[in-house]
Amino acid sequence: MPATTTTSHAARRAWHAYRAWRNLPATLVAVGWARLHGVRPVLGPDLLVECAPMPPRTYGRGGTTVGNAWLHGGLGGPARRRHESRHADQYALLGTVPFLALYGLNALLTGNDPARNAFERWAGLADGGYAPSRRTGPGTGRTRTARTATSSSA
Repeated sequence: MPATTTTSHAARRAWHAYRAWRNLPATLVAVGWARLHGVRPVLGPDLLVECAPMPPRTYGRGGTTVGNAWLHGGLGGPARRRHESRHADQYALLGTVPFLALYGLNALLTGNDPARNAFERWAGLADGGYAPSRRTGPGTGRTRTARTATSSSA
């Protein structure tokens, strides 16, 4: 294995460990919520805890990440895992309370349109199952997004 591959793998593992530690309080709350609803959480190699299948109305949109826990009703898969893992990164970088406040403010300012939400865009719209915004008409400056989004973090 080349040195750069080994180094990047070690750096990624170190980040995952730090992220898990930083997000631990929020993760414990989310895992407790999942267990309360009869879900057995599964810890992945990236230390993201997958909690599925959650009952309807116990998570937002098609899935919700809280700290390092990803709660969803069954819409898993590698692309969505990447998307939700990036939300876990956002929690770790900003801290739980600032992240939730900024995510909520961003949702308020964008009309809860995931394609216009900076946090959803950074997490990867396509990986999260979101359609990009499209104009409703020439020169209107207004956007429309498919509301069948399948992923969220707050």
